Amino acid sequence: MPFVEIETVQFNHDPNSASHDALNLRRNATEQVILPEWRRGFCVHPEDSPAAYALAAVGANTVTIRASFSASTHKLVTAEIRAVDNVVDPPGPTGCLGILVAWLRAWLRALFGNVLGRVAPKVVHFANGQSGPVVFTLTHTKLATATVGTHTTEWRWQARATSSDPWTDIGVTRHRIYVLPDVPAEPWTQTPFSASNTSLPWTEALDYACDWALATRTRDEVAAAVTRRVYALGPNVVTYDCPGGGSSHYSWGGFDLSAFLDRLHGGPGNGVYVNCSDCATITSTFANLLGADLWQSRMGWGFDLNPLLGIGSSVWQPACGWSGFSYHEVAWTGACDVDDRVFDACLQVDGDPDPTNTPHTPLLPIDLRFGNAGDGDYRDRLATPAGRPNCDPQPSTRQRRSLS
Repeated sequence: MPFVEIETVQFNHDPNSASHDALNLRRNATEQVILPEWRRGFCVHPEDSPAAYALAAVGANTVTIRASFSASTHKLVTAEIRAVDNVVDPPGPTGCLGILVAWLRAWLRALFGNVLGRVAPKVVHFANGQSGPVVFTLTHTKLATATVGTHTTEWRWQARATSSDPWTDIGVTRHRIYVLPDVPAEPWTQTPFSASNTSLPWTEALDYACDWALATRTRDEVAAAVTRRVYALGPNVVTYDCPGGGSSHYSWGGFDLSAFLDRLHGGPGNGVYVNCSDCATITSTFANLLGADLWQSRMGWGFDLNPLLGIGSSVWQPACGWSGFSYHEVAWTGACDVDDRVFDACLQVDGDPDPTNTPHTPLLPIDLRFGNAGDGDYRDRLATPAGRPNCDPQPSTRQRRSLS
């Protein structure tokens, strides 16, 4: 048959919906994701062609993509085209052992293979050597059972003139696929889908968020995993700002996500120091990128502290040796009130029955009810008995900082 080439592959082909296709994305504050995501001659590595799927939005729906093709002759009218996993098994043993090896390879491929499955065959019509965008259905996808992560989809595209002809390879495309439990929550948005909207999910942030929450499936699991990984950034990447009195370095006036990503990449960013507002903002923003539903909110005002382990510190003491906080800010669920849950990546509290005295049992506050004084919840573990009455939720401070 005449030579056919794959020209483009587009995953996000309906910017107003995420139920049958990919989410609206950008790369960072200054770079867009150009559509179609894969273009012949421009995209070589998987990261050149990114797409993200929200499991809750897709559900059991059929997932589709759009692809376009060119032909070496204007005489070509139709061709049947499909894409399969680009997997070539090395030669294996023969006989019974060969059958077992082949079965094992097939089982592993079914379990761990391409999360987007295959592109179902379709008859494509050509006019003057061009097909234009054609909608294809994906089959054998693993989105129904997938967990959070960054996957590589590698398709080997094939064409044939008629259904009785053998398939001919026409090209290989490679794509980076992000799997999220749900559509990202504020400060991330899906609208408007425009170059000026810097609140579209950033792939540069998804690289970290999907790694931090790897293999999770629910909002709460995502929030917990992100909290652990943010706290674990201390002391090498970030540490509590004792020298500066607990100043904000990444969340003053908004979240300087570009600077924080630079810090994660090994650059200077805005420096090593963070405070509670920074940690609350980092935690909630990265968790919400994966579909969690956290806020940044404060408690206060002016309360004494039990011994704790601040981010980056291995010494049990009230933060930096101070007697207390004027306020403390955390990632918080719901209305950010007494009965809502706290995810605090800034510090570990004492998790044993008496948080005021030794010995201390480190407890990272994950999905911990804030509580009233005397309930034994987060408030009691953070503040001294005398300080607990002043350690009140301040729901009026509830916010999600904008991105830059």
